[in-house]
Amino acid sequence: MLENNSRCTPQCTDSLPVAGTGKNGGTFWIHTYGCQMNVHDSEIYSGQLRRLGLTPAETPEQADVILLNTCSVREKAEEKLFSELGRLRRLRELDEARRQAGKEPIRIGVTGCIAQQRGEQIIERESSVDFVLGTRAIRALPSVLDALAGGQEAQVVTEDFIDFDASDADRLDRVRAFVTIMEGCNNYCSFCIVPATRGLEIYRTGDEIIDEVRGLSIRGYREVTLLGQNVNSWTDKSTGLDFPGLLRRLDEELAEDITGVERVRFLTSHPKDLSPSLIKEMGRCSKIAKHLHLPVQSGSDRILREMNRHYTRRDYLRIVERLRGTVDRVGLSTDLIVGFPGETDKDFEATLELVSEVDYDSFYSFEYSPRPDTAALSYGDTLPPEIKRQRLVELQELQRCIQARKNREWEGQTVEVLVDGYSRKTRDDVSGRTSSNQIVNFTGDGKLIGTLVDVQIIRSGAHSLYGEIRSHSR
Repeated sequence: MLENNSRCTPQCTDSLPVAGTGKNGGTFWIHTYGCQMNVHDSEIYSGQLRRLGLTPAETPEQADVILLNTCSVREKAEEKLFSELGRLRRLRELDEARRQAGKEPIRIGVTGCIAQQRGEQIIERESSVDFVLGTRAIRALPSVLDALAGGQEAQVVTEDFIDFDASDADRLDRVRAFVTIMEGCNNYCSFCIVPATRGLEIYRTGDEIIDEVRGLSIRGYREVTLLGQNVNSWTDKSTGLDFPGLLRRLDEELAEDITGVERVRFLTSHPKDLSPSLIKEMGRCSKIAKHLHLPVQSGSDRILREMNRHYTRRDYLRIVERLRGTVDRVGLSTDLIVGFPGETDKDFEATLELVSEVDYDSFYSFEYSPRPDTAALSYGDTLPPEIKRQRLVELQELQRCIQARKNREWEGQTVEVLVDGYSRKTRDDVSGRTSSNQIVNFTGDGKLIGTLVDVQIIRSGAHSLYGEIRSHSR
C-alpha cells in the first residue's frame, strides 16, 4: 500500500521474494511524506516492487518490504520519520520466527530527501533500517534488495544519477498523473534544503515530456501535472525551448494529436522566473489550467532579502496584476513562512497586508524551522515558539475569512469540473476541480469519474464548493 502523508492532492502476507526477484511473492507498504514529487517517486518505487512480484499490504505489519519516503523541508517531517522508525522497530521481533519458517527478514528502507542528506546517520541511529536510497537512487531498489537477500550488510546508496523514466510507475490516481520535467534547484533560498537534497537543476527534453504525456493519454488520463522544484526555469538544452514554449507546444499537441488529456497543470513556480510570456501562454492556451501556485514566503522586503528570494514585494504584486489582467478567473495560491529569523512585528504586518491585497484563493503556511545545510541556520532561530504559533494562527484566520468570502462569490455560477473521485464525506457524491483549482462536490455516481461536467454552484463551504450537475461535457 502507498500511504500518502503529503499535502498534495494529491494519496497479503506471503514471504519476501528470493533474491529480490519476486518468485515467492511478497508484500510491500510505502509511507510518503512531503511534496508531490515525493508522491510521484513513491509511485515509481511501487511500480518497481510490483515488477518484482510484490503486492501492496494494507498495513506495515503485513508487509515484507517497508519504505518510508521522506521529506526534510521542515524539521517536523524529520521528527515524524524517526518516530515511525521507532514504532517499526518492534517488527524486528518477528524476524526470528520468519527465519524459522524459511522466510527472509522484514526489509525496512528509508528513501527521499532525509535519506539523501543523512544516509549513514540513519543507519547508525536506527539498527532496524536495512537500506537507504537517496533522491537520485530510485532505480537502485531492485539491486539493493538482491544484495540484502544475498547476505550483504545494510545498504546506503546516494549516487548522483537520475532516470526520469516513469513508464513502470504504479500511479495512485486514474484520472490525474504527475510528469516530472526537472529535478533540483539552483536558487539557494536561505531557508531551503532542496539544493542539498535534490541537487542542482537537471532537465528532461521537450520530446521526452511530450512522449510521456502522449502515453498517459493512451492510458486514459485526463489531467497531467508537470513537476519540478522550479518549473519555470525549465529549458530544453538541446533545442533552446523554454517553459512557456513547452506549454504552447503541449497545448498544440493536445488540440491536434494527443486526445483525452484535457488539462495541464504545473508546480512549482518561482516569482523571479515568472515571465510575461508564461502568463501570456496561460491566458492563450485552452488546455493549460487557469491556476498558478506562486510562493511568496513573506510580504516584507527585508525578510525577502534575508531569504535570498531575488524579488521585492512590488515585483510580486506586479506579477499578480499582470496575471489577473491576462488569465480569466485565474486561481492563485501561495506558500508563506512565519517566524523567519529576525522577523519583527512590522515584517509580519507586511505579510498580513500582502495576503489581504493579493486576495489568495488558498495558501500553505508554516512556522519557520531551521534546517541543516542552509544559510539561515547561521542566523539563529531568534523567535520564541509561542510567537511563531500566534502569528501562524493570525495569518491562517485572515486567509480563512478571505477564502470563505471568495468561495461565496462562486454561488450561482456554472463551472466546468473534471471529476476525479468520490467525495471524502460520502460515496453518494463525487468530487472534482475546476480549471482554477476549486474543489467541487455534487451528487453523482462513479460513472462520472474521469469526465468533464458542468456544475452549478448552490452553496459554499470553508474549503470547497457544492453544486448540482447541469450537463455532461466530455
